[in-house]
Amino acid sequence: MEKILYIIILLVFSACYHTKNDSTYTITDVSKTLFKIGDNALWSKQGFDDSDWTSQKKIPENDEIFWARKKVNITKSPDSLQVIGLSIHSFGAYEVYWDGYFIGRNGIPGKEFKREKTGTTNESFIIPNNLLTEGSHTIALRMSQLYEKKDTRNIYTYIVDYKYLITYKLKDTIYINILAGAFLLTCIYYFFLFINDKKQYTMLLFSLSSLLFFLLIIMEYIKFYVPIHYSNFVLRLKVIGILTLLISFLVPYYFSIQFPFKHRKKLIVMYVIFLLLIYNFYSHSFDLTALFLSQTMWLSSTIIISYAIYKKQKSAIIILIGLILSFIIYKVSIYDVSLFVSFSIISLCMFYLLSLKLKEQRLAFEYSIAESTRLKYELLKKNIQPHFLMNTLTSLIDWVEESPEKSVKFIEALAEEFDVLIQIENEKLIPISQEIKLCKSHLNIMKYRKEVDYIWKDEGVLDDTTQTIPPAVIHTLLENGITHCSPLNNNTMTFKLSVKATNENLIYTFITYGEVRNKIKNNTGGTGFKYVKARLTESYGDSWVFTSNSIENGWKNVIQINKP
Repeated sequence: MEKILYIIILLVFSACYHTKNDSTYTITDVSKTLFKIGDNALWSKQGFDDSDWTSQKKIPENDEIFWARKKVNITKSPDSLQVIGLSIHSFGAYEVYWDGYFIGRNGIPGKEFKREKTGTTNESFIIPNNLLTEGSHTIALRMSQLYEKKDTRNIYTYIVDYKYLITYKLKDTIYINILAGAFLLTCIYYFFLFINDKKQYTMLLFSLSSLLFFLLIIMEYIKFYVPIHYSNFVLRLKVIGILTLLISFLVPYYFSIQFPFKHRKKLIVMYVIFLLLIYNFYSHSFDLTALFLSQTMWLSSTIIISYAIYKKQKSAIIILIGLILSFIIYKVSIYDVSLFVSFSIISLCMFYLLSLKLKEQRLAFEYSIAESTRLKYELLKKNIQPHFLMNTLTSLIDWVEESPEKSVKFIEALAEEFDVLIQIENEKLIPISQEIKLCKSHLNIMKYRKEVDYIWKDEGVLDDTTQTIPPAVIHTLLENGITHCSPLNNNTMTFKLSVKATNENLIYTFITYGEVRNKIKNNTGGTGFKYVKARLTESYGDSWVFTSNSIENGWKNVIQINKP
């Protein structure tokens, strides 16, 4: 996929090449196109006096006939073996006459209402060589226009080599279709990536922009290989305008997400309103609509990237170079080609940013795997470290000598804790009920070791999988409570876990009731807290808050996990 995108520019630059038209003749226009409502066969003749005709196109009611005439001058006749063609771009059905000789038709003028829509917006005809003599000639069109009567655009004629006339756009179309295919594959590829990971919002935006680029290319070049009736030509231009509007919004919006800034949402709303005003104001001129929307898109994107450079954000300079290059190509090349070359460069800039983000995420994932492995061994080390085992075994020896029955319960408690540890060591999240089981087994061990009456309490705990937590997090806070607090006067220490679930978050409150040995101890540095924070980051990213502070008669820890 990456290689496909990187060859886009090469393909599009190749599309800038146009077949050279080596003419062996010279034809010049010597008059404007003249119009007259009515129908008279004499109006096709070369010598007919059309001095009372008007250059302003007037379309009669329904599909009544009107005529158009245009004079051209041939100063050098073509070679006898050369085939010359006449290309006409016009709305309506028409018959074409050259000096009064019928040379072809596009649709059936005067019969549009009774027949199916026939004819195309662009049509080409062969001019017989015997009619291409030096001197003045007349092109006459017998026409009707049933549809799009408000559109009174002029009639455009081109007289060139017929082979060139029908093939000059084929090479451009081939390269452009390859470009469209690359955009379509990109769209599909990144859409499936987004489906697999819906948190990757930028992938969806890039997929949508690629889809819009693909549709814009198809709609722009479809006229060269699909016959388009003139009644659908304006519809095609409107679709192109809407696609350009969407692209003009999506590209700067994508950059604003990759390079965030203050008041982004408000400025984006203002930008959308501005785009809609441009689209509405120039809706009568489709070329101007696309032109100003594209220029607005480029300018807004450049402003965003320039601000990112000012803020020294990574890769912003490379994106600015790409935008400047797209502008240069846009200025030095013809519009139909430069537009898509510029869009392709901008798309590559978007892809470059996305690839950097994906690389960062891959590195973060690899780091999280390593961190997860480290935490797993940290969990085991925390509970089987030498001094813990030595102290536990020493206490066990004492209990064996003093009370064999209690020593058996001591061994059972120790076995139960290690059994739970084996079950959870490879888990990323475990039910809170399993965490409580680990804590209670640890308290049973500590009762025998320190001969303190440890009491466990909990509330709001559900025995299901909706309340989960990284393994040994509460267990670590429990160990900290035992280490940093002394029993109360009655030789008791109470631990209370409260669970509160809302639609927005899940809150675990763990309180140790005892005499705090050092109330001003820094609560951000200890090994236990580092383990807790590392585990929360591994499972929830930044969507958590952990606080720990002393209270009257104890220590309070709060873990708030924000739901997505």
